Amino acid sequence: MAFDDDLTFLVWSGPRRSWQRLDKRLVGYSTLQFVEDGTLELAYDDDFVSLSEPTFFPAYPGPRLRFHPLPGDEDRGWVHRHVAFQGPRFLQWVAGGLWPTRAQPAPPGADWGARFDALTALVDRPDRWSRLRAVHSLEGLLLDLAQARAAAGERGWLAEVLATLETQDAYVPDYRAVASALNLSVPTLRRRFKEATGGQTLHEWVLEKRMARARQLLGESDLPLRTIAERLGYASEFYLARQFKERTGATPGAYRRSRV
Repeated sequence: MAFDDDLTFLVWSGPRRSWQRLDKRLVGYSTLQFVEDGTLELAYDDDFVSLSEPTFFPAYPGPRLRFHPLPGDEDRGWVHRHVAFQGPRFLQWVAGGLWPTRAQPAPPGADWGARFDALTALVDRPDRWSRLRAVHSLEGLLLDLAQARAAAGERGWLAEVLATLETQDAYVPDYRAVASALNLSVPTLRRRFKEATGGQTLHEWVLEKRMARARQLLGESDLPLRTIAERLGYASEFYLARQFKERTGATPGAYRRSRV
């Protein structure tokens, strides 16, 4: 598990041939996969497509994801790479139109396999600078994909919500005030936010935002955990510590020591 201030890489893999069969809904994390060679059948909910050329495909909370060997070509399988991650930066990518919601053929003119390998090599390194470079590398890849499909701005409403949240204390937001600023009721705000993010709730986004800031303060300051908890709107440092452990897999103390 590799941490950054607002993105955590969970697992990643280099090129390997697969015949995997998957049928699931992702909860709490997202992945980007690159199929370089081979064939498979892929579906988001009931929207099936056959892949037989270099293709990127996302997996994220919301739609039911299914893929398996292409019928009639089961022996061939496919060669793929992937990276899985979680964190509030993901929603920024969604809001800015960077995140693909369906499979996208790899744009011509680039060695995408080598580029993906360079990304996972950075993720695999233990130092913070490499992890920061990995985040920027992934973001750059998404930018190029977004430019290729000319989809910048497709999540304008979500971008407006996030901008409104940033005008107040995003760690302890006033949902009623946010909804009012957008001329919505709170239930409508929650429902539309979940739809726009592919299944992530507004409360879940706030929790990820808090965890990102907690990681930053633990890694870059000597502030006591009690002070950090107060800044993030927690009633006690014990509640913050429990939630931090649940969501990152490490205690605040262990995380702080890992950043030295």
